Amino acid sequence: MEGAKYGAIAGLIATWSISTAIAASELELGLPISTFYAVIGISLGSIDVITAAYLGFGLHLVTGTILGAIIGGIAVRVESQKNITNVFNPYKSILMGIGTGILVWLVLFLPITALIIQPSIGKIAQLLSLPQNNTSFSVFDPDNLSQSFRGIAISAVAFHMVWGAIFGFIISSLLRIRIYNTNNRRHK
Repeated sequence: MEGAKYGAIAGLIATWSISTAIAASELELGLPISTFYAVIGISLGSIDVITAAYLGFGLHLVTGTILGAIIGGIAVRVESQKNITNVFNPYKSILMGIGTGILVWLVLFLPITALIIQPSIGKIAQLLSLPQNNTSFSVFDPDNLSQSFRGIAISAVAFHMVWGAIFGFIISSLLRIRIYNTNNRRHK
């Protein structure tokens, strides 16, 4: 149970951290901040770019938190049954997180991109090319967007690996703090 709790916290922090990296990459690409989240929201049926961005951001945080809880719960349960302590070792936990990030990319990100986002390219391009705050973004035509999604899907591996590294470090830290506090209470 504690693995799930600490995993959820680590998942939320890692996802929020990656959201900052996503915003930085959007700026680097010359896109408005929250474009990634707007794409998610539009793919799920939102017809307003601002609402879509909030929907996408919220779903991203919820997904990262839930995945963190699941992964944390599994990691702690497996380790307690096999009497190993990888999740308590920050280096091993980071490596476990990186592997998990790749797995999340493969099992979740790629199918969502292929099955939900790519079929919505026309709608995404149409909504994102509409004037927003007196600015029109001509980069959002369906052909450019389709090619961009392929590049984004590949570069997303790095984002998921970083997510995993952050997740692994944080869950390891939280579990070590819990053990430290438990041991100190026993010795008092």
